[in-house]
Amino acid sequence: MGLPLFSASADPGPSFFHYSRAIGLEFPPTSNENLQAMSPHATTVVAVRYNGGVIMVADRQATGSYIASRDVRKVEAADQYTAIAISGTAARGMQFIRIAQLSFEHYEKMTNSSLSLEGKANYLSPIIQGNNLTSPLVVIPLLAGWDRSHQMGRVFEYDGAGGTYERHDFATIGSGSPFAESALRLGFRADMDQEEALELGALAIYEAGDNDPSTGGPDFVRNLFPMMVVIDASGYREIPSESVGERFRAISERRASTGGIPGGTLR
Repeated sequence: MGLPLFSASADPGPSFFHYSRAIGLEFPPTSNENLQAMSPHATTVVAVRYNGGVIMVADRQATGSYIASRDVRKVEAADQYTAIAISGTAARGMQFIRIAQLSFEHYEKMTNSSLSLEGKANYLSPIIQGNNLTSPLVVIPLLAGWDRSHQMGRVFEYDGAGGTYERHDFATIGSGSPFAESALRLGFRADMDQEEALELGALAIYEAGDNDPSTGGPDFVRNLFPMMVVIDASGYREIPSESVGERFRAISERRASTGGIPGGTLR
C-alpha cells in the first residue's frame, strides 16, 4: 500500500491530526449514551510544579458500577520531555494518549524539529474537540513537561471542549479532584524542591483515594501503588514502585498513629 497523495491545497502538512482526518483515521463518532455506562472510567491525576521541574501522580483504578481494574496506567511519556495523563473514559483515553504520542513524533519527522511545550499543549485541543463534542465517551487530559526554551516545568489543563489553560502551581483532573486540590492548596509553595513536590502529590492522591469511592488509593495487600513521574531537564522518568510504596506507607502510618483524626497540620 503506497502513501496517500494530496493536492497542494489539501496537503495536511506536519499535523498528524489533519493527516488522520484526511485518510479517515480518527475517533469514531457515536451518539449511544449507553456506551458511557459500559466503559470504565479512569479517575484522579495531579500535576505539581516545583523549582526544577514538574511531577505527576495518578491513581491506578478504573471504575464502572464496580472496580473494573486496579492497575491502569493513566500517565505516559508523550515524548522525552512531556507527560500526558487522562481521566474520563478509560479505553478512549488510552487511544487518546497513543494519538498524542504519534502526533508529536509525526511532527518531528515531517519538520525535523520539535514542537514547543506550549505548541504541544495547543495541539491537543482539536483532538479533544474531535472526541468530546461528537461522543459521550469524554476524555479530559492533563499535559505537563519540561520547557527546554524557558528551562522550567509547565502544566496545562483542559476543559471538556478543548480549551487549554496553563497552571503556574498545580492542576488536578478526575472525580477525586476536590479532595486532591484541597491538599494541594494547603501544601503548595513556589519554592518547593522535587522531594517536597512528590510528598505533596502523594498526599493529594492519598486524600482523593480516602474520600472519593472512584479513586484508588495505595493497595498494600496487592502492592499496587499510584504512579509517580518526574519531568525535568533530564527528561521523563517514572519513580520505581518500591520507592512509591515506601512513601505511601509512611503516609498511612502517620494516619494510623492518630486513628485518622486530623492533627492540625498537613500530613
